[in-house]
Amino acid sequence: MAEAPSFDEQMMHRAMQLAKKGRIIAPPNPWVGCVIVKDGNVIGEGYTHPAGQAHAEINALKQVKEHAKGSTVYVTLEPCSHFGRTPPCTKALIKAEVARVVIGIRDPDSKVHGNGIAELKNAGIEVVEGVASDLIEESLVPYLHHRRTGRPYCWAKAAVSIDGRVAAADSTSQWITSEEAQHDSHQLRAESQAILIGAGTASIDQPSLTIRYSALVPPSPPLRVVLDARGRVPAHGPLFDPFQAPTLMITSKQCPENVQNLWRQKGAEVAIVNNSLDHQGVDLGEVLDLLGARHILQILIEGGGTLLGSFLKDRLIQRLSLYIGPRILGSNGIPLFNDTSITTLKEAPILAFLGSKNLGNSMRLDYSFEEFYANLL
Repeated sequence: MAEAPSFDEQMMHRAMQLAKKGRIIAPPNPWVGCVIVKDGNVIGEGYTHPAGQAHAEINALKQVKEHAKGSTVYVTLEPCSHFGRTPPCTKALIKAEVARVVIGIRDPDSKVHGNGIAELKNAGIEVVEGVASDLIEESLVPYLHHRRTGRPYCWAKAAVSIDGRVAAADSTSQWITSEEAQHDSHQLRAESQAILIGAGTASIDQPSLTIRYSALVPPSPPLRVVLDARGRVPAHGPLFDPFQAPTLMITSKQCPENVQNLWRQKGAEVAIVNNSLDHQGVDLGEVLDLLGARHILQILIEGGGTLLGSFLKDRLIQRLSLYIGPRILGSNGIPLFNDTSITTLKEAPILAFLGSKNLGNSMRLDYSFEEFYANLL
């Protein structure tokens, strides 16, 4: 029989539930939850609001005011100890004279890591670390990945037929899956700060890449990112409507200057990456460095088989959500991962299965690539 969770664990689980309320609105800040307890009773709760607004600890303290003295504060992530868009949370906790702070995990951000804990301890506050740390690590994985690597967490999403094709032989792909699956995929868009596609998808589908079916939308729409090394994408259609969402065209010096200028005239931003070209036309690692520097925590890769194959070949995908629809597109259809050069079963990735759910006549399967990459080291 499993051991019943301790009171500290119960309160931290509640803080995690609160943190989820900030999942879409908090980035580029981490989504954090906070619970304040006194004499065994919850007296305050909070979660991180959009950037520039109060963090979870401040929102919880606002509820309790002077009653915070002598209380225990449960917070999923180490409180910040530096001035950013808002003052340090550690200062507020010390001023409130809380007695004890229970922290899920340390913040890997170099401005915080361990400093918040040290400041609280130096003020005479008892600090407990590591409560429900595994669950919190999982819930904050895009933020943690960004802070540890400087790059966004890469979440690939694809709709495929029963026989594993992302499009028919003529490149048509709308719609392979059910309406319920399409609605579900927009939740992934809402949780991402950028949506990335290649030149082929941009030219053929002319997608809008906006959020249309989410109960909660971020304060700003996700950045639409198009990889086009040679200037193939025509400067018209939804991607060049800045009133829908911003668009960033990432290209190379092989792209004609007049095409770049036309993109800019139509409202898109243009960024040029490396000189040397690889199988996708641009260095994908440099693309991720560029997006990471823009404080994008998570990108949703929605490209076709060529783009997905390039990310897989460079070992840059962290997670995959696969929507399987009730269609058969045949051997001439476009495969999910194109040009991956796998010739034997021994070379085939073995992914960690994370879960599934039914969506009308379609199904969503979730996989992690982390274990596969670790086995290659």
